[in-house]
Order: sequence, then C-alpha cells, then structure tokens
Amino acid sequence: MNEQLREQVYAVVRLVPPGRVISYGDIAELFGINPRLVGRLMSISEPADELPWWRVTNSYGDPPKRLLDEVVPRWAEEGITFKPNGIGCRIKEYRADLAALADDAERLLGPMPGLRDD
Repeated sequence: MNEQLREQVYAVVRLVPPGRVISYGDIAELFGINPRLVGRLMSISEPADELPWWRVTNSYGDPPKRLLDEVVPRWAEEGITFKPNGIGCRIKEYRADLAALADDAERLLGPMPGLRDD
C-alpha cells in the first residue's frame, strides 16, 4: 500500500467542511485513481478523531452500511439529513464544492494528477 497516497487522500478528506460530503469517486478523480482504491485506503484510516471519515460516501450519498450507526450522530451534529430510505443523504444537496476542494487540495498537496489538462 502506498503510504504517501494514503496520507494525501486523508489530507483531502480533512478538507471537507462539516455538513458536507464527497464520494469515493470525487476523491479518486482528484488523484486519477480507482474509487475502490480510495475505499480501501479509507478502510485502513487513522483514529476517528483525526479523520472525518463519515463525510465520505458512495456515489449515491450512502456511507458503508456497517458504519451507519456511527454515522447517524455525526451527521445529525453537522446538519446532514437522511434520505427517506434512511440509508444516506442526498449527495446533490450535501456534496462539498468540488472545485473549491480541488483548489484547496492543490494548495496543500501541489498539482493533483487527476486534474491535469493533458
């Protein structure tokens, strides 16, 4: 596992403001990698106090089902409401500003591989 990539992914996750979410695919696009790799990196995350992992969802706005009970109070505290099915949030409503996030990521980490204009 690439430790540098893991730390960079975590740095991007820390940039997501409270009350907002991003998808594994949103993160993957910044790095030019597969969303499944982002999911794998997130599954070996640092302690919860240091990484706002609950702000990362799938493309439908759903957190991992196994973590749903832990997500509920965190989302409630941040003002994120659940869809009527109770599984996740409306990602179009709660998605972070991806352009601003990309700018912040590039300021912090340098040029993002997935954003190159080749």
